[in-house]
Amino acid sequence: MKKLYSALAVFATAGMVAATVAIAAPPQDRPNATAVFSTETVAVGVRYTWGRGVLKFKGHSYPFKIDGLGAVGVGVDKVHGVAEVYHLKSPADFAGTYGRAAIGASLGKAGGESSTMSNEHGVVMNVHARERGIQINLGVGGVHIKLSKR
Repeated sequence: MKKLYSALAVFATAGMVAATVAIAAPPQDRPNATAVFSTETVAVGVRYTWGRGVLKFKGHSYPFKIDGLGAVGVGVDKVHGVAEVYHLKSPADFAGTYGRAAIGASLGKAGGESSTMSNEHGVVMNVHARERGIQINLGVGGVHIKLSKR
């Protein structure tokens, strides 16, 4: 239980810092990569998210895994999304911890979300997601992205 609280504190702190410094890419910037992903979330107080995706960068595809924790949530949710990726210099820079502050809800097929997240390498993602499920989220959270083996 102590490890869970420690991990939650790390993700919450990362979420607050990244949400504070994450600024949407200026309109004149063009994304230099895209990411397509699917995640599932279960929340009973603490919110846990896991999933997979594919980063498309300079004509190559790089699979990745997603894990995350968040504070104050309840419900079950599935998300399918796409993200425009900015300021990516190499696929390795895509990996890292992305944070955001959010208040949201999804009910049935009606949920949808757009948000901006950034990681410690300066990579910015404008995420557009469709949610399916029943969930209420309050507070901050983050996701950790790790490149996978093919």
